[in-house]
Amino acid sequence: MNKHILSTLGTVFGAFSFVACMAGEAPQDVGQEAGEELVSEAEQAILNGTPASPSEAMVVRVWVPGGSCTGTLISSSRVVTAAHCFVSTNLADYTVTYSSTARTVSQILKHPNASTGVDVGILVLSTPFPFGALTEYPQVNVSDTDHLIGRQVTCYGYGAEDVGGTCTDDGDCAAGFICDTDRDRCYRPTTTLRKGEFTVISDPDDDDKWFRLTVPNASGQRPLPGDSGGPCILDNPDWGTQHLVGVHKGGSLNNTAIETSREAFATWVLAND
Repeated sequence: MNKHILSTLGTVFGAFSFVACMAGEAPQDVGQEAGEELVSEAEQAILNGTPASPSEAMVVRVWVPGGSCTGTLISSSRVVTAAHCFVSTNLADYTVTYSSTARTVSQILKHPNASTGVDVGILVLSTPFPFGALTEYPQVNVSDTDHLIGRQVTCYGYGAEDVGGTCTDDGDCAAGFICDTDRDRCYRPTTTLRKGEFTVISDPDDDDKWFRLTVPNASGQRPLPGDSGGPCILDNPDWGTQHLVGVHKGGSLNNTAIETSREAFATWVLAND
């Protein structure tokens, strides 16, 4: 196992590091089976998250140099993820896996305002995934963040496993775990996709670009390193559709989770779909 933590990139809010990519060796087969039980603190991506199937929201894992992020398929050949996951300009450095199927990347698109906080990008795949014509992808709609406040969303991520221990270096961690010195916690990569239910709240810094999640939620859930780029999905029961309303940007260890809002990225994503 490659024991490196992906270095922090992009904007830092206050004292929090917002990189959420953890190191690991890209597996040849990352197919997962969905489960419904909650897991212990030593076995999580989203902390205490429920194991999920990638097909629930067309979630992929994005392998990048030294680590991985999470992403969402909006078509058979386009993945929306966090722009700070683009740590290299070399296309060969990226692989996208959906269940047990891997794809290389032919193009990297970064939101023109990524440097000022619209932390969203698109990976164009060299070969589309072989999905059927009736496959339903999460929709991207242009709408104000204000319409999301107070609503429940489901957020997904292939984040790191948290052993629950504090550390200053790798020697403080259990076997197989490494020390994230930005958070002083012990982590290791995971191949399990997990999800959590969260309430959307307003971001005090810029509610046109971002929204926040109430974390931890009632189940003690919050995103962890490796969840960067993961989707927050809003279900529309009236139409039976899913909407990609947020892309995970980062947060703190305990009580902050920040999502880039659809208000900031939807028009650009739709223009590059």
